Amino acid sequence: MARAIRHDDWPARLTDDQIISRVGHGAFQRGLDYARKGRVWGIGVAGDGDIISAQSKGSGARTYQTMVFRKQNGRAPAAWAGSCSCPVGTNCKHVAALLITARALAEREPDAAAPAERVSAWEGQLAGLLQVERTPRRRMALEIIDDPGSMWGTPAGPSMLPLIEGKRGWNRQGASWSQIATGRLDDEVDPTVMGVLRELAGMADGYGFYYADDRVSLVTAPARVWDVLRRGVAAGLTLTTAQRHGQPVYLAEGLRGGVHLIREDDGGVVVAPALELDDVEEISRLQVPGIELNLTLTPIGDPVHGFCTWMPGRELLLMPIEPRPTEALSRVLLGEGKAITIPAGDVERFENEHLEALTRALPVLSADASIHMPRPTTLRAALAVHVDAGKHHLTTEWSIRYVSEDGEVRSTHVVPDLSAVAEGRVEGGTAGRDIEGETRLAREVLNRLLPLADRHPAVWHPLDLRGMATARFMAETLPVLRELEAFDIEVDDDVPDYREAVDAPVITTSVSDDEDRPDWFSLSVRVHVGDEEIPIGLLMAAVAAGEPEVLLESGTWVSIERPEIEALARLMEEGRELADPQAQGALRVSALHAGYYEVLESLGVIGRATARWKERVGRLLERARAAEAAAEPAGGAGAADTAGGSSEGAGEVAVPEGMRATLRPYQLEGYRWLDFLRVAGLGGILADDMGLGKTVQVLAAVQRLIEQREEAEGQVTADVDPGDPEGTGPVLVIAPTSVVGSWVEQAERFCPGLRVQAVRRTAAKREESLERIAEDSDVVVTSYTIVRLCEEEFIAQDWAWVVCDEAQFVKNHASATYKAVRRLRAPSTIAITGTPLENSLMDLWALMSIAAPGLLPDPERFGQVYRKPIDRGDTEALGRLRRRMRPFLLRRTKEQVAADLPAKTEQVLAVELGAKHRKAYDQRLARERQRILGLLEEDTAQSRFIALKALTTLRQMALDPELVDGGDGTEPEDVEGAEDANEEASGGKGGSGKKSTRGKGMKGKAAAASVKGQRKPSRGPSPSAKVEALLEHLRPILSEGHRALVFSQFTRYLSGVREHLEATGVRTAYMDGSTPNRHDVIDAFRAGEADVFLISLKAGGFGLTLTEADYVFLLDPWWNPQAEEQAVDRTHRIGQDKPVMVYRLVSADTIEEKVMALKEKKAELFARVVEGAGDVETGEGAAGTGGLSPAALTAAEIRELIEG
Repeated sequence: MARAIRHDDWPARLTDDQIISRVGHGAFQRGLDYARKGRVWGIGVAGDGDIISAQSKGSGARTYQTMVFRKQNGRAPAAWAGSCSCPVGTNCKHVAALLITARALAEREPDAAAPAERVSAWEGQLAGLLQVERTPRRRMALEIIDDPGSMWGTPAGPSMLPLIEGKRGWNRQGASWSQIATGRLDDEVDPTVMGVLRELAGMADGYGFYYADDRVSLVTAPARVWDVLRRGVAAGLTLTTAQRHGQPVYLAEGLRGGVHLIREDDGGVVVAPALELDDVEEISRLQVPGIELNLTLTPIGDPVHGFCTWMPGRELLLMPIEPRPTEALSRVLLGEGKAITIPAGDVERFENEHLEALTRALPVLSADASIHMPRPTTLRAALAVHVDAGKHHLTTEWSIRYVSEDGEVRSTHVVPDLSAVAEGRVEGGTAGRDIEGETRLAREVLNRLLPLADRHPAVWHPLDLRGMATARFMAETLPVLRELEAFDIEVDDDVPDYREAVDAPVITTSVSDDEDRPDWFSLSVRVHVGDEEIPIGLLMAAVAAGEPEVLLESGTWVSIERPEIEALARLMEEGRELADPQAQGALRVSALHAGYYEVLESLGVIGRATARWKERVGRLLERARAAEAAAEPAGGAGAADTAGGSSEGAGEVAVPEGMRATLRPYQLEGYRWLDFLRVAGLGGILADDMGLGKTVQVLAAVQRLIEQREEAEGQVTADVDPGDPEGTGPVLVIAPTSVVGSWVEQAERFCPGLRVQAVRRTAAKREESLERIAEDSDVVVTSYTIVRLCEEEFIAQDWAWVVCDEAQFVKNHASATYKAVRRLRAPSTIAITGTPLENSLMDLWALMSIAAPGLLPDPERFGQVYRKPIDRGDTEALGRLRRRMRPFLLRRTKEQVAADLPAKTEQVLAVELGAKHRKAYDQRLARERQRILGLLEEDTAQSRFIALKALTTLRQMALDPELVDGGDGTEPEDVEGAEDANEEASGGKGGSGKKSTRGKGMKGKAAAASVKGQRKPSRGPSPSAKVEALLEHLRPILSEGHRALVFSQFTRYLSGVREHLEATGVRTAYMDGSTPNRHDVIDAFRAGEADVFLISLKAGGFGLTLTEADYVFLLDPWWNPQAEEQAVDRTHRIGQDKPVMVYRLVSADTIEEKVMALKEKKAELFARVVEGAGDVETGEGAAGTGGLSPAALTAAEIRELIEG
């Protein structure tokens, strides 16, 4: 194990003369200088003190391994020998430097004055624990011989075999290339040396190592072998010519290869290959003046990259060519390039055309002074930019130019990719080119371009840009590249002036009459920026592609990330079905598109609008605004205006003379809105809140129609007032069966002059035909059922106007009733409903397609443009839909127009189930949950149908287990909630024309009971928790003289509740869908013969005015909030003079709580779409939807209801 130099080691007794006697005076002086400069380090002593080794830094960055051996035949200090890995090999200046440094260290006296450092016991133990015994590293050597080659393919020439240090010198055993490659010597040899040897092993040129004496040939090794060998020698690797008694192998420097240019006597020039050895120190030392040194140089490598020769003392000299030779020089030195003679007559051409290329390809070692050597050229990179102005197509191309001192471009070489050149990959011919210089230049340019990569294209690659990419390159990247001044830039002529427009785009709309269709108009939309027009198709395509700018033909680009442009694009896409194929940017529109035009108009400047357009569309918008303004709190509540009162402005339509009702301000404006739509041949939806007198507004419009007709018939002249309504025949009012009588009653009350007839029977059961009835009537009132069953009869009749009351009955556009109503022949149709949207946006589409066909696109496109985006919470799409419908949908709420209406207070009463009830519910919930979730894996209409039936079962369980477990299940009316849900889930096929069996056999049963307390047999439920809660709240209410309405969707439960109430002495009235004498029951309650009116939700949800009651109880919640609101508004409506209290009884910890949550989400959808709750423009009001689809019940919603 090596140790450090100690005091009084044998070098301390060496004298300068003894060192000089071995190394010589010159080597001693240079060694003394090295020692003083500290160029010897890592001194170690081994071999019982006889061997001293160290590392010595030579000239440049080279490091040599130096050793001194004290001879064992005597202990005298003079008996020593030195060796070194430097080219000299023995007793060199590095040996002298080692001995001088070792002598100085050995002469140092130990510091006796320094007190002995006390070491505690624990420190000694710790030092022993941490002491690591290091195994001495074994040295390695390479045996390099002149290999004769073998029949197995090993070429003749120098080859290498590894040797490892043994006790008696170098050993071959245990040091094969295979052992080096597999890492078996890693623990024994210095890691740096092993790394070098492993690199050399990798140069075996595909030969495997099968035998211990396999060698690595220097002939097949790449040029980098010289750098690897130098690193190995610096790390201590010894090079020798033999395992035993070998001579040193030196790595020399200074060998140069090239050509001599020699002028011959006849004027010709000879290009002669040559090697220059003057700078090879090892050879120059052997030169003796007057004596020629005869050395045989053997080429190494293919292509050749070095030479070797045997020195006189049998040392082997390895000489790499410096710098690394080019391919052309390698061929020349290998013998392929023999001397070339240029005749005297061709010398001038050789000098002008070929000499420059020759000097770049081959080093010129010497040249005759008479030869005109070319002046040096400079390499310059050039970027060519080509632009196809018509297509805004840009391409780039790089080239390397050879430029003389006077700026003349001697030659140009196109390079496909600058980065490839920077990596040394040059395609095409390389003759006469400075490949290394081109590579260096490419790297320099690349280094200047790389910092731009985060903001600009990768210019070092060939670019192929189009459109805005071209514009941005020319306007933004090109100026930055010019500022670099690192290369030349050439741009084609006639390139557009690419720049961003300074002016903002201006949208202009104009409307002209359509000559072919009087009711249609041509709407033109144009966009300008400055004096340049932006093609509307180009603009829309850019917006659709999400591009932030649009590029014009002139090279100007316009930023289209502007709200007005985005809104225009959405409007143009929304009105795609209106596009005129004959004119870009033109749309064919009618008055139905007034809302569409109003939004379009708000985006820019109105260029031109015809008088007819202003008359029809302008007045429609003004009428809609006036009706909405009447709903403002400042003028919508309070005092009523009488017919013909002072509220009528100049030119306003007066209330008909035959109208026997006082219209409130909002009702007056609603009537005028209806009248304007009718006169214009347009339809719409009157969607006022329940209880605000929609019927009386419609009757006023009907009365005016009849009076205008009578006035026109009485005129003698043939002139027709332009305002006269179109269409003949009576007005057709379609309503639910239960409301037909109410229409006849109110028409007789408010318009006694009208001839009103009700059609309650089919043609087969009527005495008169519909045609005969129509001839004798001003108004025909019928039900949706009759219209569906007698469809052909009704569509054969001409109607002056069609009114669909409670229009939510035709919300399913796939039903037969809807299709029958759509086929009716009338100039226009008005839909009346307080709930135009109950479950889905498709409800609203269905009503609009009846009232204003053509206003909204077909169902598929409506789903893409409106329904799906709104389902996802897109407030912008919601705003567009509301604006488009605005002129044709009028809704005022009680809060807006009926401030004098008493307050309505709502409260949710949580009802705790009893222990037995809770157990039964939880057991059923677990069973149904497993079944439902399994069904929903398929998510088909059939699976949702079955799942919704199961949900209905759970809702019944939450009311009373007797409803489910009591025998035969539910009675026909009991399934009304489930039936609706199932219809919606399965695609809404209810009303398809098939006769319903609901209510069959129920006539005279439960519903027929009178209010006088007559009872019929019933299996009513035992007093459940809800019944007890209802009785608890009813007792004090009834004792104070109040009256109440009680609603439920389940008739058997409702009849059972009635039995319990009557058992406690409460007077009740009862009505469900099968009650035949509805009006008698209602009149009895109004007359005070009952205190509590129990009504099924379907039977009493519309068409009733029951303001005698001021308390409402909803026994079971429903996920359709509008159905519940309809029921509540039977009492909270105009005419009510007492505050209304609404109680919703909800069974705690049951499905009913989740139904309440789902109902709130659906109510919010109604508020956003119909009432415009929230600020649509800013996106407020959409919170809480959570992406919920408003369709009746989706699979996700069913999971939400059923999961824990």
